[in-house]
Amino acid sequence: MSKKAKIILFSCLGALFIILLFGFLFGALPYLLAGSELPEGAQLTLTVTDGGISASWTRSEQADSYRAEVFLPGEEEPLLSLECPGPECVFTGLPEGGAVEIRITPLKHFDVLAREFAREGSGAISVTVPLTALAVENLSYEIDEERQRLSISFDAVEDEGLGYELRLAGAEGEKTVARADSGTAAVDFGGEGGIAMPEYGSPDSFVVRSVRSGEGYTLTGAASEPIVVEREDLLGRTLEIEYETVSRNVLRISWNETKGNGYELQQLVDGEWTTVKAVERDGAREHTTPTLRSCTSYGFRVITVGGDVPEGAEYAAEPATLELFTDASPLYCTIWPMKDLELYSGTDMSETVGTAKAAAAYCVLGEEDGLFRVRVDGVYGYIDSRYCMINLPEYLGELCSYDITNSYASKYKVHGFEIPEVTGTVVTGYEHVRLAEGVYLAPYLYPCCEKLMEAASAAREDGYRLKIYDSYRPNAATRAIYDTAELILDDPLPETAYESDERPDDLPEAAEGEELTYRRLVTEGNYTLANFLARSGSAHNMGIALDLTLEIPGQGDLEMQTEMHDLSWYSVISRNNANAVLLDGYMKAAGFGGLTSEWWHFQDNETRDALGLNIYLYSGVSPECWVADDYGWRYRRADGSFIKDATVEIGGMEYTFDSVGYTELWPEGESPSIAE
Repeated sequence: MSKKAKIILFSCLGALFIILLFGFLFGALPYLLAGSELPEGAQLTLTVTDGGISASWTRSEQADSYRAEVFLPGEEEPLLSLECPGPECVFTGLPEGGAVEIRITPLKHFDVLAREFAREGSGAISVTVPLTALAVENLSYEIDEERQRLSISFDAVEDEGLGYELRLAGAEGEKTVARADSGTAAVDFGGEGGIAMPEYGSPDSFVVRSVRSGEGYTLTGAASEPIVVEREDLLGRTLEIEYETVSRNVLRISWNETKGNGYELQQLVDGEWTTVKAVERDGAREHTTPTLRSCTSYGFRVITVGGDVPEGAEYAAEPATLELFTDASPLYCTIWPMKDLELYSGTDMSETVGTAKAAAAYCVLGEEDGLFRVRVDGVYGYIDSRYCMINLPEYLGELCSYDITNSYASKYKVHGFEIPEVTGTVVTGYEHVRLAEGVYLAPYLYPCCEKLMEAASAAREDGYRLKIYDSYRPNAATRAIYDTAELILDDPLPETAYESDERPDDLPEAAEGEELTYRRLVTEGNYTLANFLARSGSAHNMGIALDLTLEIPGQGDLEMQTEMHDLSWYSVISRNNANAVLLDGYMKAAGFGGLTSEWWHFQDNETRDALGLNIYLYSGVSPECWVADDYGWRYRRADGSFIKDATVEIGGMEYTFDSVGYTELWPEGESPSIAE
């Protein structure tokens, strides 16, 4: 071969190589680079819908689209073939019952000479899916209002790999809330482990679907008819009320949700239910009380308003009632120091900032480390509670009742015979004790109250109540009563007893020519007037003594051997009847001492000795002072009324009071009841 021919041959071969190389680069290389693969363990998820069967599968990161094919068993040509741009599609026209084979193949697209081609990827999904027993038949349900539970039942088909789910349908799709493989399922609402209650006007919708699981696929059947559950459907007809203590005698009352369009919280006031708070059906079902009175019975109830009221019933749900008895608390009680007391800036008593005057009234703002927090002349501080008398009606509340007769018509007599200028009068020092009909001041030394509470509680358990006729007695009253009674001791007894047409039938025998005198009734049995009335100072003047009896609430005083304050030997404890013995037992068991001459008199000698008391306070007390409550400050006059809707000068300063009587409100969250 000539040299020229060889050159031509090699040139042709080079051109062919170049052509083949360019063909490879423009054709084979794009094909080779267009690889795709479904991940290992890829799953096919199928769901029956109104439009057919919705399918989705695990995404391939390399694929541009997918070929989805459906084959009938044994057929080579697909019944249905779709190219899907993403990992999902919808199959329509599939046969009912039987089984189909579904193949999902990833595709990668590439271009050659402006023409588009697709290359099949590897790892295709190929599963055989039975399409039988997917419908849910004979579905029924019931709602248990009391347990707030939805229960369903239906005809379940026993088929390997076939199960059922109860699903909650929402805006973001369905959520499985219970398995129902046996044909029954239940779901609870609210509470621990339950699903949230539906909101008013936004009912929950539940469906049951069959779920068939096989290798490489999950097939979810068509949804059952929806089960619509309104919030009202889950609510019962029984109200329950409870409370928790926020601070001493401040309660948070709450109740459960029931049928009805709303609620009213009511309080029993003078035998009538009075609405305290109205709450919408979707409102907060709770109420925080103001500070409740110490040692007092309270009744609260909750009723429903409107709604579906059953025939013959008054309310949509049965009302719930709460009865409670509050704890003893000195907060907001009136106190009177027995002597001038230093006002300390803190409970460490290291700094004195003022003086609380003896017999002046103050309002308790708190108790800490044996000290009362008070306000004196606008200065807040602490005083020693041991030397303070506290107003028993405020502090012990219903544990005792009160009839301080010295404040309106003294009962002092000598076995039925009046003591002129004492019996039936307002005794000196008691002018401001009666505030209103049935409302009295009864000052009593604070450390003695624990014993009194013990005695009163024991009597209450037995169906009785202590009735107090006198507690603190001013020394001025002691001297006035004694001096007046002493003047008549040798006077003859009148022909009739006081307020009676008949003389007592148990008077002592008079010797011939002798006239019975007051002294004879007092001293029979070697007693003297001083056995019944202190000549100068008494335990009453110290605030540690009580004159009291027993009563049955609503029925009156128990009968004793004499009337209260009978200054005669008939009152001595050696003559105690069964009722007086009962009273004596309650008081002595609590640690009180008594007098041999008076069945009604008891005193706390232990406290007197522990404090070394030798104070005989002379003056009477008054309620006049600044008074606080949960809302702010008011000023109480000596008659117990409050200054309202006026501007007045008090202690050299001018104050303006609103129509309710407040002149200064607590900053939010800073009332003593919260601080305590």
